[in-house]
Amino acid sequence: MARIIRWVSKKSGKKWIHPIDTPLDKGDEIVKQVGTKTKVVGVTKVFIPNPLHPIVPYHVLILQDEHGSRMPKKTMKEYKIGDVYEDKPNKDENAIAAIKIKYDYLEAVDEALELIGDVKVTAKTRILIKPNASIPAYAYLGMCTNPKTMEALIQALLKRGAKAENITIAEQSFFLPLEKAAAKSGLPELIAKYKVNYVDISQTKFEEKKIREFTFKVSMLPQEFDLRFNVPVIKTDMQLGMDGAFENLTRFLEKQNFLEFAKNPKKAALALSVLPQALPSFITIGDASIGAQGNGPGEHGEPGFFNLIFAARNPVVHDAAVAKVFCLRIPPYIELAGKLGQGEYDIKKIEFVGNEYEALRRDVKQPIGSALLKEGL
Repeated sequence: MARIIRWVSKKSGKKWIHPIDTPLDKGDEIVKQVGTKTKVVGVTKVFIPNPLHPIVPYHVLILQDEHGSRMPKKTMKEYKIGDVYEDKPNKDENAIAAIKIKYDYLEAVDEALELIGDVKVTAKTRILIKPNASIPAYAYLGMCTNPKTMEALIQALLKRGAKAENITIAEQSFFLPLEKAAAKSGLPELIAKYKVNYVDISQTKFEEKKIREFTFKVSMLPQEFDLRFNVPVIKTDMQLGMDGAFENLTRFLEKQNFLEFAKNPKKAALALSVLPQALPSFITIGDASIGAQGNGPGEHGEPGFFNLIFAARNPVVHDAAVAKVFCLRIPPYIELAGKLGQGEYDIKKIEFVGNEYEALRRDVKQPIGSALLKEGL
């Protein structure tokens, strides 16, 4: 299904495409209206490319829902006026949901979960959420998971019946005390607001796991949960090519174990390709609301306002699909993971739901380095 969201005045019936916190008239109330039964009422075919829409021709549909609200929708597939438009859920391991944020993060995350077959949650379900908050930076710089995405995920889980006391957010920083690293991320405020649990992974128990020729010391924390979410911010990376689902799992390693791998970048990349095998399965919610592009993932990168939420059951599928959407080379460790049977990395075999692959593709600034960086400026 497609969602058309409006904020509607109960008193006047006026509609807005963006949230209205305070009614204009005293005694009025603003309610959120979500339409899901959509049909095509207008079609335009576009032949002129631009930086955000480089692949032509494409179509711009005007969709109308059961409430009479309308919105544009870009597709590569041709539709006719009167056609029903519907995004069907796909719970296959090779599927990835790609949702554009239309002012409302909750609806975007909720729709992404729904389109990968949704998750079953009860009041007793123990849930782990692993964001990216290991670098002391604000979310608008694209260096940490957006707290709005995190809040939307928490809200979506509570909506499905989860209890806040059974939700745990966990992170680790290898370079700073976690309190300092996460201070600007918005996580402390989120934890206080929803009264969810917070764990520093470095303080948990670790166990040794041998995967192929690599010895990992991984936290035992994920084993304690019934449902696990990996919520990386999407960033370019001068060493790895891109940070996504795989890279975000490295914070489940014991610090010294991580630092040993980091001494040899080639060995580290090979180890990264099998790291998910040392951990229980996670659902990945890729936060591309505000990511990083250029010479990331740190202070040499720059924000990328991508306005997207991705969701996938398989980390190989997630990272391969996201890399191709942003016209980045699929990182070698993802290709290797795919060849080792951990997931599909061939974009032709990955199923996109919510938005079409070709309709999403756009160039971002590549992590190619700079003479200024080499000179230490």
